[in-house]
Amino acid sequence: MSAQSPNKHSRRPFPFRVKWKSLIRVIAIFLLAFFIFIGFVDWDFYRNYDAVPHIQSAEESFSATVALIPGAAVHGNKPSPVLSDRLKCGLSLYQSGKVKKILLSGDNGQADYNELRPMLEFMLANHVKPEDVFVDHAGFRTLDTLIRAKEVFLVNDAIFVSQSFFLPRAIYLGRNLGLNLQAFECNLRTYKKEGYYYWREFFARQLAWWDIHIWDTPPKYLGKPFPIDKSGVPTWKGSIIK
Repeated sequence: MSAQSPNKHSRRPFPFRVKWKSLIRVIAIFLLAFFIFIGFVDWDFYRNYDAVPHIQSAEESFSATVALIPGAAVHGNKPSPVLSDRLKCGLSLYQSGKVKKILLSGDNGQADYNELRPMLEFMLANHVKPEDVFVDHAGFRTLDTLIRAKEVFLVNDAIFVSQSFFLPRAIYLGRNLGLNLQAFECNLRTYKKEGYYYWREFFARQLAWWDIHIWDTPPKYLGKPFPIDKSGVPTWKGSIIK
């Protein structure tokens, strides 16, 4: 009996189907791991935030060396609502005797944009002693602000003054840099872009985690030290105000 010839119409296995299923499985596992990771990162930021004192008025705070006030948008020479509220809260800490110094940190890197001048003018107009005000010209990012606070201004403890949606990132960075911080939640109103800020901060926290734990990102500039227990006048006299 002759061998039966194979049927050319018989079904054959389709390896590409198996490969597609495997690829989909790998992608699904990767996405699951990715979402677990970013969820863990965000949880870690809020865990650190919950570990420090949160205050909403000067009376609630513990004494500290300095109020650290990061910059925000200015319109001409006028602080935006976000920045205006930070300045008011920082001033209240100084006037109530909860801090001895004020450190203003912002973007002064362009000839046509200067966050620091209106910040400094606000403090001096409200009778803060000139020697008690320090200006950080290179606070381009929150990370730069905090590293420079420690390395340039030799700050060990501070009250970080900002809105609640920005604070978890700032506190996380500061604690990982070895700073002893309190969080002043200076939400004095509802802000126009508040929803946008919350979304932006979610992604900024992910980037900040990589900055601290993977890339060890340095600040754009460091420079010679200006100890916070000395006079702050040399940090701004002649450069911000003549």
